[in-house]
Amino acid sequence: MKRGRKIPLIAGGAIILAIVLVLIFVNNSPKEASDTENQSSIPAPNLSGKTEAVLYEPRYLFNNFTDPNENAFTISIPENWEVSGDSGLIRPYIDAGVKIQASSSQAQGFFYISPYGVYTAPNELLTFAGFAEGSYYDPSGGIAEPMLVKRYTEAGDFLNEYVQQLDAETEILEVIDRPDLLSENLGPLITKQSAAEITYTSNSGNGEITNKLIAYNYLIESSGIGIWAASLFGYSSPENLFNETEYLVLKSAETFKVNLQWAAKEAQEVNKRAGIISSTQDSISDTISSTFEYKSESMDRINNEWSKTILGVEEVYNPETGDSWTVDSGSKYYWVDNKDNIYGTETDENPFPNEDIRPLEIKKDV
Repeated sequence: MKRGRKIPLIAGGAIILAIVLVLIFVNNSPKEASDTENQSSIPAPNLSGKTEAVLYEPRYLFNNFTDPNENAFTISIPENWEVSGDSGLIRPYIDAGVKIQASSSQAQGFFYISPYGVYTAPNELLTFAGFAEGSYYDPSGGIAEPMLVKRYTEAGDFLNEYVQQLDAETEILEVIDRPDLLSENLGPLITKQSAAEITYTSNSGNGEITNKLIAYNYLIESSGIGIWAASLFGYSSPENLFNETEYLVLKSAETFKVNLQWAAKEAQEVNKRAGIISSTQDSISDTISSTFEYKSESMDRINNEWSKTILGVEEVYNPETGDSWTVDSGSKYYWVDNKDNIYGTETDENPFPNEDIRPLEIKKDV
């Protein structure tokens, strides 16, 4: 009787064991494993209360360049761009001028030369003395370099001449007047001024380059004698890098600063030199005024917000120190720590409340 009862119990135990094994198998089937993986790929809720932050690397960096000749000015040049050896203060006549030329290994570059050239306007007295247009005349009596006798040329025509004289295959795309660059506070002796911009392509064998060049010309006349000067500002780049080049040049131009101590000393020296020259040539002391205002305003037509959008960058700055950085766009708020690490967040909550970190502001052009 007892033996007969064991069989059903054994059978029942076997069934229970089978059910357990089936459940174990089902729970570990590939479908369930896949569901587990999918669940683990979903970001877990932020239970710590700490704001999520993204670390950003600065997009563009700049190095300071100081005038090597007289410490007259400084300007920031894009990192890894090389400044030409003849950049710095120049003395083309009685006043000081500026020459800056920089380029990258990717054929990006810009230059600023003010004045690019100083010329004597032809007149009857010069012609009678044998100084026809195209010859060189020295009104300083040997103190300064002789000047080319050349009729005053409007900026647009001057740029056309410049491009046509280049030793490269060129194609002029556009020439426009730039009345926005003309000085509103003319001196009493400046009788003419003009500004223009030219866009052209060039090909010297290393691929096609797009160029923009701006000229500002002005004429000074006194006692029948006319002297005029032309300043040039230009930048160039392969087409695929042109937006970046334009942006970097604009940022560089904004950093140009004159050494105020040098400027005060230079003003005194100009008066001395002007006095010497005026003794050898009537009223020549008033011919050329010092040109140190870097014409970053010539870039005003560039929509900086548009450039930043195209490049996918934001300009952020510390309102307490004035330090600024260009970083990839992608966050609504930016922060900087004491090691100049830049972080971005989607909220205005401090991502590291227990650390030395400060909010940055996003620069907006006005």
